[in-house]
Amino acid sequence: MLTQLFQDLRYAARMLQTKPGFALAAILTLALGIGANSAVFSVIDALLLKPLPYAQSERLVDIYNTYPRNDLLDAGDAIPDYLDRRAQASALEDAALYHPGSYNLTVQGMPQRLNGLVTTPSLFTTLGASAALGRTLLEDEAKPGNEHAVVLSFAFWKNVLGADRAIVGRDIMMNGANYRVVGVMPEDFFFPDRQTQLWTPFVFTEEQRSDKQRGWEFSSMIGRLKSDATIAQLDAQMDAIVQHNVERLGSTAEGANWKRFVETSGFTGRARTLRDALVGDLRPILWLLQALVACVLLIACANVANLMLTRLSARQKELSVRAALGAGRARISRQLMIESVLLALLGGVAGLALAYAGVLGIRALGLGGQTASFTIAIDAPVLLFSFVLALATGLLFGLFPLISLSYGQPLAALKEGGRGNSAGPAARKIRNALVVVQTAMAVSLLAVAGLLIRSFIEVQQQNPGFVSDNVLSAALDLPKNRYADDAAKAQFYERLLQEARALPGVKSAGLVSNMPFTGNNGSQSYVIEGRDQSQGVVPHGYTQTVDEDFFKTMQIPVLRGRTFTDDDVATAQPVAVIDEVLARKYFPAGDAIGKRISSDYDSRDMNKTKWATIVGVVGAIKRERLSEQTIKETIYHYYKQQPNSYMSLALHTDASPTALVAPLRAALLRIDPQQPVFDIRTMRERIAMSLDDRRTPMLLLMLFAGIALALSAVGIYGVLAFAVALRTGEIGVRLSLGANSVDILTLVLRDGGRLTVLGLALGLIGALAIGFAVRSQLFGVGVFDPLTLGAVLVLIAGTALFACWLPARRASRVSPIQALRYE
Repeated sequence: MLTQLFQDLRYAARMLQTKPGFALAAILTLALGIGANSAVFSVIDALLLKPLPYAQSERLVDIYNTYPRNDLLDAGDAIPDYLDRRAQASALEDAALYHPGSYNLTVQGMPQRLNGLVTTPSLFTTLGASAALGRTLLEDEAKPGNEHAVVLSFAFWKNVLGADRAIVGRDIMMNGANYRVVGVMPEDFFFPDRQTQLWTPFVFTEEQRSDKQRGWEFSSMIGRLKSDATIAQLDAQMDAIVQHNVERLGSTAEGANWKRFVETSGFTGRARTLRDALVGDLRPILWLLQALVACVLLIACANVANLMLTRLSARQKELSVRAALGAGRARISRQLMIESVLLALLGGVAGLALAYAGVLGIRALGLGGQTASFTIAIDAPVLLFSFVLALATGLLFGLFPLISLSYGQPLAALKEGGRGNSAGPAARKIRNALVVVQTAMAVSLLAVAGLLIRSFIEVQQQNPGFVSDNVLSAALDLPKNRYADDAAKAQFYERLLQEARALPGVKSAGLVSNMPFTGNNGSQSYVIEGRDQSQGVVPHGYTQTVDEDFFKTMQIPVLRGRTFTDDDVATAQPVAVIDEVLARKYFPAGDAIGKRISSDYDSRDMNKTKWATIVGVVGAIKRERLSEQTIKETIYHYYKQQPNSYMSLALHTDASPTALVAPLRAALLRIDPQQPVFDIRTMRERIAMSLDDRRTPMLLLMLFAGIALALSAVGIYGVLAFAVALRTGEIGVRLSLGANSVDILTLVLRDGGRLTVLGLALGLIGALAIGFAVRSQLFGVGVFDPLTLGAVLVLIAGTALFACWLPARRASRVSPIQALRYE
């Protein structure tokens, strides 16, 4: 058996060598389909299938607060929430709380900003991680006074500290203070992303542990479920914890306020797998891409199947001779199938080269920030997938010649004396069906690509509410030990604004605590003086700290009143500016100016509330995506009255924004040689990055749809060209009986037109079905978009008509004498 199999394999290789053009066309066609599938699968494998690099990662969950009635579905975690859940949620085996930390380190005279994580020591036990050198953080190091300990990432230890093994136990100076290095993590460890360079202890003060800190959600929580626990059980336990806190606080004023807050906001805790938290909204997009690129492979299979059928027709005499010499139908079928599988495997090898290039392209294009925690590569699972796919592909398109052969007579070609190469009506029907399927799939792919393109254009045309041209942004984070009080922070930023406004080409400069399209958003509940807080939803909105020129720099329109001025000093009456969303919600009569508002209040004693007078109303802006609906309000405070350690600088220039990077760094060195500036990008870059998760799938789908269109056109041309060759004698008879070239042209075009129309109709149905499946990815365009569908139908029909015209033109020029001689 093995000997026969080896003989068949050698015979298949020799047969492919005799027709190198056929083999090359088939291999390249399959390479396109297999390579595209392997490239997309490499992303799916990395993001959705491969275990996360933590022990028993399927048990890790991201835990967050949610306020469904406040339109805030995904908030952070407060310290009291973390303490309650870790102590009372029996579904949790372990848990940790963390938030980003910024550290300044001076290397060779230049200040650098380090990306750190302030975390409870339990993070490492929750993740099941140990240090490569030294140890991880201890619980005692999370107590006040002991917190100056640090665990380093492998990359930071190697690249910045020269892989000094003696560094463990020694101090490094960050933010002007000494931190004792207690350990170095392994090279393959990262959390929450690969940009994190170090981890320091999260110290809770007694005030932070108290009930007063509920709602101050500046941290994130990760947990490890017990082996027999589920997310649903954890969710139910967090619901019970919320109700327990309402009951625990009893009939106190604080308890009544908390109960009302829970009821009006729908506040509770929720959990999701860590993978879901990291991947975000990419899961449906990735599976959609895999499904659509599978259609490309099916079109490629149809093309190769047609090539195989055409070649089978040409080999009828050869196969009849072999049958006459005693070769059974099973042996002939096996040899044909081995040829198909060999072609597919060669196509798979070539496809891997294309897949590698595709992976490089996907990395370059990006799929949003979610992919930063994953390694996308052509590795063992992708190689196995490619092999299985190639094998299945060979078996699939290899079936069609066998089906055609099963309806034929092995000795027919010998009886006919070698006249003609037709494999009979069965082969013709199969070829026609494959063309219809190809056309239908091409229509569906192009329609979905068109809808995504239209959506992308609609998103790009959305107004973010501010100017993005010629605006450079940069971030700063002042260390608390060197800028301990509000006056020192305000003085630093005032000096920075003076230096920035003096830079060449700068038209205006402004400060904001959370720059739009950076992913940083601060939000909290607030109260409005005179509004009955016992009824309705507790207001919750974004809060920002800005300077007097931020609105001017970003060209955010002032709709009513004024913005901040130099007179709004720290000792003056606190003032606030609100956006139009808040004004519409709570001041529909347009009387917001002069009212008082506060996001710094004590629900137990409203007499302690620090009120700010509303002096202006500005336009609403988008914060994370151009496609987002601006439904959440924003309150702006003045930086001299509420200074932040973390601020972003915006520079509006009449020249190239990137030309300001070096002068800005030099200006900052003059103010504070130890203070780094980081995250320097133009606003156009930030907005472009926010579109990555739309742009990349759209571009990939455009590429796949283009391949599908080309393969479909080649398929139509091939079938009609072969049909014309088979009907050469018939065409000669028609010409001899008086038919002219127009009649012949019409005859061939009619045959191709029938196939095309049927394919267009089926493809339109498929396009609508896929459109409904992807409607969540559409923006500003419906599933049944006449412009898109019409353009696709015209494009496919025009391409198919051209593919039909080429063989039709050839047929119309046939000489009757030559055609009859051929017959």
